[in-house]
Amino acid sequence: MNISTYKKVLSKYATGITVIKKKDKNNFLTGITVNSFVSISLKPPYISWSLDKTSSSFKKFKNLKFFNIYILSAKQIDVSNYFSSKNEIKKNTVIAKKLLKYNLAELNCKTIKKINIGDHLFFVAKVFKFNLKKEKKPLVYFASSYKKLS
Repeated sequence: MNISTYKKVLSKYATGITVIKKKDKNNFLTGITVNSFVSISLKPPYISWSLDKTSSSFKKFKNLKFFNIYILSAKQIDVSNYFSSKNEIKKNTVIAKKLLKYNLAELNCKTIKKINIGDHLFFVAKVFKFNLKKEKKPLVYFASSYKKLS
């Protein structure tokens, strides 16, 4: 199988963009950009996402227990880019403030199961709290680039 072509095929599936944020310690916010987020059950409320085992972020997130998921809006391309290349930022920076202010929704979650599958670690988590923000346009990823809905 040609992996490069396979990736192009998968890029034709449009996804939203999220940032997974770990519990804060000190004055830092630690997060990672993820587009593999999916709802898997409403009753009980379960979600899932996956983490590439070769990612530079793997060690920081592999033992994740409690975390927040922020569903990003079209105003947050810089937030997505930041957390796709770096993981920590001080809480009072522009990027950190934009993550918290302009997202579409936030979910508070607890990991209930992790599954090693292929080159990824698959997380299943229970949502125990959520916050829906004022309606905005989502940040969409399609054909390996960001798109905005018109």
